[in-house]
Amino acid sequence: MSKPSSTSKVSEGLSRRDLLLGASSGVAVTLAGTALPAWSRPPQSGAATDQAPTKRALTPASMPKAWSAEEFRRRWKNVRQGMKDNHFDCLIVPQHNTQAMIHDRQDGDADVQYLTGIPAAWVIIPADGKITAISNRVGSLLAEKRPIAGLVMTTMFADNAPDIEVRYADEEGLWSPTIIDRLRELKMEQARIGVGSLADLFRNSEGSVTYTTYDRVRKAFPQAEFEPAVEMLWRMKLVHSAEEIAALEKATEVSEVGIQALMETARPGAVHRDVWLKMYNAMVAASGERPWRLSISTRGSGNASFGFPLDDVLGAGQILGQECSGSVLGFGSQVNHSVLLGSPAPADWNAAGQYCLDLFHDLMDRVAPGKSVKEFCDYCGERLKARGVARPGGVLIHSGGLADLPRCGPGRLEGGDDLMFQAGMVFDLKPSVPVKQTPTPAEFGDSIVVTEKGARRLGKRKMELVTLGA
Repeated sequence: MSKPSSTSKVSEGLSRRDLLLGASSGVAVTLAGTALPAWSRPPQSGAATDQAPTKRALTPASMPKAWSAEEFRRRWKNVRQGMKDNHFDCLIVPQHNTQAMIHDRQDGDADVQYLTGIPAAWVIIPADGKITAISNRVGSLLAEKRPIAGLVMTTMFADNAPDIEVRYADEEGLWSPTIIDRLRELKMEQARIGVGSLADLFRNSEGSVTYTTYDRVRKAFPQAEFEPAVEMLWRMKLVHSAEEIAALEKATEVSEVGIQALMETARPGAVHRDVWLKMYNAMVAASGERPWRLSISTRGSGNASFGFPLDDVLGAGQILGQECSGSVLGFGSQVNHSVLLGSPAPADWNAAGQYCLDLFHDLMDRVAPGKSVKEFCDYCGERLKARGVARPGGVLIHSGGLADLPRCGPGRLEGGDDLMFQAGMVFDLKPSVPVKQTPTPAEFGDSIVVTEKGARRLGKRKMELVTLGA
């Protein structure tokens, strides 16, 4: 078996099984030319298949095509139970900031997509009766009942649909008349109305409701009460159904396709843009959807390039980190796998990288329903302090789904002190360990699902130290 070394190389005298066993012990696997890490290759005869699982080709045809009608009805049932608990007679939900969605798929129109599956502008949900989606972007196509790629609820908008209808604004961007008409039909003149996206969203504390629309609706119903429904909506989405978890597992596979493309492309001398595009194209080819998030960087944490391809030339001895999140049915699932580019390695790389890997597995073992998220993040902070990190911070838990759920870490708690792990939660668990005298930390993360017995990884790759292009 090869011995741990910051400059260890793949020896022709070692078997593939030897290399796998060495990697499982924390040995740095060095990749030269077109060599790939063990987890990215299919198992050979006699190989340890638990170390190198077979990878089936991912294509858009292999992805789920739509959320089921049962899944949407489950969501509507849950939201109506939340309305009952919060004493709401009706709920009005707007799309979020569209520019934010276009730039980085962050928040987008998460609530509307979750509740309808189409890019509607507003959704109205009464305690009883039909749900109304208000749209103009796809109005003519839906009205003609034409199939639309990516619009997963087209068949549920038939004229006689018992659950949901779509209405179209007379003028693009003029929403208030249709909202007012529908609320009057529902006799909401003195109702208590919950408003999605009104205030105190995660990472957008002032909300994203259009002032003019909201002001006109309130003036049309002076005796009604309007209250934020933001917390009700995110708590409803925090626990995923089996159907959603299956989609997130597929999205994680797509994310790992992106990581594999990085492994095949990133070398000292490679251009950042070329690596980024290779990853992006591989992920689109796998799922048919553009990635939720793709950011790679040698300048700092994986998100330091803000999701853009750059003209930087990757240098020998740099650490390349990433936030790599594939998308399936609009749900994103992030993974992270820092790699060393060539040599010489930073003196602290092996120690920091192995500490991060060990911390990931330690944290995995601590996830269980009923345990405090705050205490979990505090424990990670203490582990980082034990390695000399003076002020631990950053995102340790990045929720999977539509990018609007809590992100938590040491000293950062979204969702409140009462947030607990629950079976069905899915998130990228991604500890980050600084590497001395370098701007880029060691970051190893994978999307995991909380089960009744603990935590299960959604990813299949080997979590190991990798060197590319020595």
